[in-house]
Amino acid sequence: MLRRLGAAFGSRAARRLARYHTLAERIIALAPQHAPLSDAALRERAQQLRARAAAGASLDEFTIPMFALVREAARRTLAQTHVPAQLIGALALRDGAIAEMQTGEGKTLAATLVCALQALPGRGVHVAVPNDYLAARDAQWMRPVYEALGFSVGLITQHSDDDARRAAYACDISYGMASEFGLDYLRDNLKFSAAETVQRGHAFALVDEADAVLIDDAGVPLSLYGPLGDQSDYYRLIDRIVAALQPAHVELDERRRVALTDLGYDAVERALRQAGLLQAAATLHEIEAISLLHHVVQALRAHVLLKRDRDYIVQDHEVVIVDQGSGRMLPGRRYDEGLHQALEAKEGRPIGEETRNLASMTFQTFFRRYDRLCGMTGTAGSDAEEYRAIYGLEVIAIPTDRPMIRRDETMLHRTGADKLRAILAAVDAAHARGQPVLVGTPSIEHCEAMAAYFTSNGWSQGDAVSAKSFTVLTARHHADEARIIASAGRPGAVTIATAMAGRGTDIRLGGVPQDDALRARALAAGGLLVIGTEHHSHRRRDAQWRGRAGRQGDPGRTVFHAALDDDLLRLPHGDLPSDPALAQRRIALAQQRQEARGFDQRLALLRFDEVITTQRETLYAQRRAIRDEPAPLALVAQFRDDTIDDLMARFAPASAKWDTAGLDAAVRAILTLAVPIAQPSKARAAQAGALRATLQATAAEWMQRKIDALGEAALGEILRRVMLALLDQLWAEQCERLEHLKRRIGDRRLPPHKLIAEFGIEAFALFELLGREFRHEVTAHAMRLGV
Repeated sequence: MLRRLGAAFGSRAARRLARYHTLAERIIALAPQHAPLSDAALRERAQQLRARAAAGASLDEFTIPMFALVREAARRTLAQTHVPAQLIGALALRDGAIAEMQTGEGKTLAATLVCALQALPGRGVHVAVPNDYLAARDAQWMRPVYEALGFSVGLITQHSDDDARRAAYACDISYGMASEFGLDYLRDNLKFSAAETVQRGHAFALVDEADAVLIDDAGVPLSLYGPLGDQSDYYRLIDRIVAALQPAHVELDERRRVALTDLGYDAVERALRQAGLLQAAATLHEIEAISLLHHVVQALRAHVLLKRDRDYIVQDHEVVIVDQGSGRMLPGRRYDEGLHQALEAKEGRPIGEETRNLASMTFQTFFRRYDRLCGMTGTAGSDAEEYRAIYGLEVIAIPTDRPMIRRDETMLHRTGADKLRAILAAVDAAHARGQPVLVGTPSIEHCEAMAAYFTSNGWSQGDAVSAKSFTVLTARHHADEARIIASAGRPGAVTIATAMAGRGTDIRLGGVPQDDALRARALAAGGLLVIGTEHHSHRRRDAQWRGRAGRQGDPGRTVFHAALDDDLLRLPHGDLPSDPALAQRRIALAQQRQEARGFDQRLALLRFDEVITTQRETLYAQRRAIRDEPAPLALVAQFRDDTIDDLMARFAPASAKWDTAGLDAAVRAILTLAVPIAQPSKARAAQAGALRATLQATAAEWMQRKIDALGEAALGEILRRVMLALLDQLWAEQCERLEHLKRRIGDRRLPPHKLIAEFGIEAFALFELLGREFRHEVTAHAMRLGV
């Protein structure tokens, strides 16, 4: 490793790695001191460090002793000892970086070092992974290491109730799905008392498979929903109208935005009028029809943009979203704003109740909340600028513990048919010599098409490796993923899979459990052969496939097959490159363009979300203040006085004409009071002050009667609940308004910096409206509360 570090010692990254290597040697040098210690003595040493950290000492001074203790604990409990590459990776994580560690380098074990270090002050450590399976596996696997040092380990899954979540977050180290950490934050900000909340802060998070969570899922909102009611017939009717449209009625632009043409608008409006959903003289362009137009566009998106077995699957009569990055199903997640209902109507499935977004935020925004953040992944280099720009994280590539001897190749074919024949021939040859093969496909649809092609050419689907058989791993087979991956490294095994294959797990030569004879045969045959059926639009996805082979110095080979008629190689006017070098450059340029476009989109999403985040955090702070206020009636009185100020400013200003009729109506409607209001004389300012004082005194007297009758404590708790419920309702409505505003701003085709500026100005006006509505609603509810 030192030789590989020294090859580029002049670079900043190399100097940092050399420094880490020096620290790693110092950590390893402590092993003889720890080996003779009893288990109790080892735990006592960790607890001594914990006491010093809790007293405020810097964690930097504990890095070497704590890492050495964890290394010894892992040796005793797991019979595994952290190697230098794992120590270096953990040091990068300690410094708040993305550690790029190749598949099979032991990221899960490396994480124990930094997690134990960050757990010393007792503020809680969150280990966020992409799915429940990995969370449960890693928590159970690494638990003995932590417990040997006196640390507690918790697990949060989708099925955990509040009590289980609260207990898991109370532990020193908590494992869970990344989405569950974010959703729990949102849920906590909807609770009615501090005792009901489950989280205890956001001190430190380590994100495993950081590319999946922080990049791929960056644009997927974490959302909580509430029901709006059954509108099944409405969705089915609109679906029938959209399904009957002709190609001339629909247009799709270069950014894959679907819209109606003029002919399409005419056809849809005619059908809507016949169905009684649109008045005879009305059009879809009128403001009154904005909701109707929205659902028409969602039905268009369902039919034109979203493809079955690519973007979603139908399983057990349900439409289930498929993650495009991993190929995994996302059970429980639904497209929002009626899109999921439009898909259910398209597929003829039972239509779920439409929901309202009660609270939402992006992964980007949530993970930026943590005081300290770091991540691990096997593929980070191509997204280094995005990690730095959005999360402030530097990517550090960690050298492998053993030299990488895998061979990576690309083959170019004239047609897709030629490509398929070459892939089949390569698999036939590998199977004959006993080499395990992983065939990577970009989607469920492609995966099943490849399986059908193999079947039509003498192969069969099954688990036997002696015969010409193969297994399939897609989101449809997620329940069997662990079993399939365990067998994928056996000699002669052939696995056809989507990108979910082995994310977070290793394909071990010889299979699992380890069989030395089978491993020797797989090694002799050349190790794992990974065949990519086409290049992806992002270099990282290609690297993920290549990373399946050649783990921990094993031999291996990866071959990506490209055809001249692949989408990635086509020019806009249909020309195809015939020169292999030109084709390779075309692939690289296309991938770079797609990466840049994705980065720009996620950066724009973050800029919009920063505006929304400011409002969300302001509202949540006010909500917590109401929730924890020991004297809620004082808040009610303040809101009442502010409401009177609003009414006076609108209807009875000190320097303009009064609208006495409007003021009287508003006082009766909001304050439920009948107060004599006369037009002012020339001393308008003095009379405005006197009227304000009269309204405040009369309203206060009215509320005092309620307090005397119900008791201050009882009335205060009732109104606390009212205030919290009103704030939640108004924020849900605000979220809808902001989403509609975001779309309207986007349609103005302004430069990006002007889009954000306009959105910020108009969003602020909407937030001021929310605050005024809240004050008035609280006052109205309090004044109407019956005795």
